[in-house]
Amino acid sequence: MQSPVYQPSGEELRLARERIKPWVNLTPLLRAEGLERTVRRVFVKLESLQRTGSFKVRGAFNVLSVLAPDVRARGAIAYSSGNHGIAVAFAAHEMGKHERKEPYKCTVVMPEGASPIKVARIRTLGAEIVFCGNTVQERQDKAQELAKADGRTIVPSFDDPNIICGQGSLGAEIMDQWMGLPSRTRRLYLVAGPVGGGGLMAGTSASLRARGFGGRIVGIEPEDANDTQLSLAAGERVSIDPPTTICDGLRATTPGALTFPILTKCLEGVVTVTDEEVSRAVRWLLTEMRILVEPSGAAAVAAWMSGMLYEPEHSPDSPEYAGDVVLIVSGGNVDPRMIIAP
Repeated sequence: MQSPVYQPSGEELRLARERIKPWVNLTPLLRAEGLERTVRRVFVKLESLQRTGSFKVRGAFNVLSVLAPDVRARGAIAYSSGNHGIAVAFAAHEMGKHERKEPYKCTVVMPEGASPIKVARIRTLGAEIVFCGNTVQERQDKAQELAKADGRTIVPSFDDPNIICGQGSLGAEIMDQWMGLPSRTRRLYLVAGPVGGGGLMAGTSASLRARGFGGRIVGIEPEDANDTQLSLAAGERVSIDPPTTICDGLRATTPGALTFPILTKCLEGVVTVTDEEVSRAVRWLLTEMRILVEPSGAAAVAAWMSGMLYEPEHSPDSPEYAGDVVLIVSGGNVDPRMIIAP
């Protein structure tokens, strides 16, 4: 018998947002005039300024918050290329300090060759790091081995209802902030954001749809890591070889079993960007908006700058199709040497 497809309810999403509100920042929704095309206003939602430097902290706090106190006290294990590991380490640190005056135990299984800045931040939070292989499956297997040994809870990076609902708080924030803008145009036309395993855009798109948003929602993947784009075209989850893109947070090889049906239902589709386009977007955000962003976080801005998000029948020059655009900047944990190197 086929398992039922998970779709987060509006109530689940609302409760997750309330649950994590004391722990997360309300990140800015800033206008990016340099990205605008005549009648369209463009905004960037800066999760790069979130606690820990990425949206991942939303899901991490939601997962730990719903655990029974004795389970939470045993600690957490994450498998991650970086941002999710930072988020789980931070949540374990903050909740442990709040509840028992010392951080909860946390171990993060990371790939060989993980970003040095992300490794350093995890260690600063007191978490243990175990390096293992270069694929998600290798890290997941190692995390399960460690969890079985001492009874700790694995916090998945994307394929978990509480992760999805935690990330979904971003969609509700976008709607609330956009509704509060002065001189608002008659509609929100497009929301776009990066897709790795799919947790961010599954939660965000489900939340936007639950709030009645009927506009375009588009996912962005690196050209070399387009597993979700291929899966949507095939109508089922497909796998790709481990990608080599500079977007280290978007190197999933297959969409999540839980996230993919949500993306299928809620997204208009997925477009891809090259590493060169991403690098250009990273530089533009730094030089024009003074915002330091990691490559994965700049994917939606790269897609907009490259013209991949325009619809021919929805010309940005036509007032008939005027509407605002929100580009999700998902993270900012980048080695500054990458930005300033010639």
